[in-house]
Amino acid sequence: MASAPGLSSPSQRLGDTKSPSLMLVLGFWIVSNILVIGWWWLEISDTWSWIGSTDGYLLPHRLRALGITVPGLLRAVSVTVFVLAALAPLLLLFLFRKKFSNPVVLGLLVSCCLALSISAHEANLLRGQMQQSLDHEREFAHADLVEGIIRPLISRIVETYVQILGDDHLGGSTLHTHVAINYMFDSLSFLAVFALGCLLLSPTSTWICLLSFAFYTQTAIYPGRMGPVFIAGGIFWQLFLLVSRRYPAAIISGLIISFARTDVVFASAFVLLSLAAFERRWPTVKEWGVFAALIGISVLVPKLLISMHPNANFGSFLVTHGDYFTKVLGNLVNAKMAVAIASPVLAIAVVRAFSITRTMAVVLPAALIHVGIVFLIADFSETRLIIPALGAFAFVSSEALGNLLESKSRAEGDAA
Repeated sequence: MASAPGLSSPSQRLGDTKSPSLMLVLGFWIVSNILVIGWWWLEISDTWSWIGSTDGYLLPHRLRALGITVPGLLRAVSVTVFVLAALAPLLLLFLFRKKFSNPVVLGLLVSCCLALSISAHEANLLRGQMQQSLDHEREFAHADLVEGIIRPLISRIVETYVQILGDDHLGGSTLHTHVAINYMFDSLSFLAVFALGCLLLSPTSTWICLLSFAFYTQTAIYPGRMGPVFIAGGIFWQLFLLVSRRYPAAIISGLIISFARTDVVFASAFVLLSLAAFERRWPTVKEWGVFAALIGISVLVPKLLISMHPNANFGSFLVTHGDYFTKVLGNLVNAKMAVAIASPVLAIAVVRAFSITRTMAVVLPAALIHVGIVFLIADFSETRLIIPALGAFAFVSSEALGNLLESKSRAEGDAA
């Protein structure tokens, strides 16, 4: 069941699962990223080319030296092999899940495994574009464009990774750097989904939601980059902080995120009002203050940055410069793929959701506000940015399906 409206503590038990602490989530994120960076930096992976070379080889370097190779035709197989290898720990974790004293630790481990799989999958599919992607992202920090103003944080992060790990131009490996950079974002997105799920969902529903989000993450790779998954992770991370009443952390996080994506901070802030409405009360003074702070951050930070770069071209960023007819019409036409992907989720949500739940009150307002920004403002017009909304549907459908499965299990136990 969803947690009661009066949730008083982020560590309150929900079935057998406890909401993870902020330090535990950040600890997993930092440690797992250090391990991934160290793995590539020490060139441990070069002992066996897990994801294949540019020609799609899967053999150790010693065998390559002897002239033993695998044809480039097997590149698709190499992708599958690596993804399966990254997901293999999931089976072991589930087999031994009852041995874990804290099931939250199990969930965070699964999140990190899924993030590694997604990162490697993207690196393989975009192999020919990886160097261009790194160069393009680094240019944002120096370009006199709206992206160069709003996204300096991500550009600096990419620059730091390239300086540490290098790329093909600097004597390192673009592939290694690309996987490490994307793992940083992927892992935080998955940890955010699981952490928020622990606050809102039953244990079964939380697992279903995590795996559903992984499915949407895989599908997001095909239209292009993983940007929408990062955005979804940012929204769910902000929601996790706000629902668990970690208001100072939410404001600090919102300030950092606003330098890259102001729409994430703006959309997530409304959970404070929607939760109060769900609980049939007026927001408290503290909630109004946090709401005003986050909205102010999302509006003032880009204004400040734009004022510092008056010659920049930021026309497509402002709401007043949006293309309100052709963009919306085009997005609706191109949304057929997203609707097809979401149809099973929509079916479950419609069939099982007879009343508004706490989960809906948390995720749906933020998702609807964000998708409105996607459809109205020209700068955010790419259809694949609907992934945050699909993530919200994953929460809703997972709650319905998880409750259905758990009710059947309870009924069978009572009959026995």
